[in-house]
Amino acid sequence: MAGDGTDRARLEGLARELGLDSRVRFAGRVDDNELARLYASCLAVYYAPVDEDFGFVPYEAFLSEKTVVTTSDAGGPLEIVSDRKTGLVCAPEAAAIAEAVSWLGAHPEEARAWARSGKELAERVTWDAVVDRLLGA
Repeated sequence: MAGDGTDRARLEGLARELGLDSRVRFAGRVDDNELARLYASCLAVYYAPVDEDFGFVPYEAFLSEKTVVTTSDAGGPLEIVSDRKTGLVCAPEAAAIAEAVSWLGAHPEEARAWARSGKELAERVTWDAVVDRLLGA
């Protein structure tokens, strides 16, 4: 898990308590090179923000050709993460998230196809497109 937040200590404790600390690494804040390496080495990215209105994580994931798993109450990410088109949207429950991630692991071709769709979407987000939209062009 990359990044820091107010929930990190609780999540680290939960991983230890559940015996998952050998399977989960809490990397904290990482530099751009490490972030690119993490994106390159994963099948999908889980992103369901709690204290963030939108965030760029889905766009970063898509530009790295990774599908995104988020939850139905995630807010802003739902504007670009479409269930079974650019990722998976599941119930905000641990079992549902685990099921979504497991499904992607068993269906890597679908994950890659959705990631390509996400990349096409993310590549359309440019300053020129923003200016055109603001000017009504």
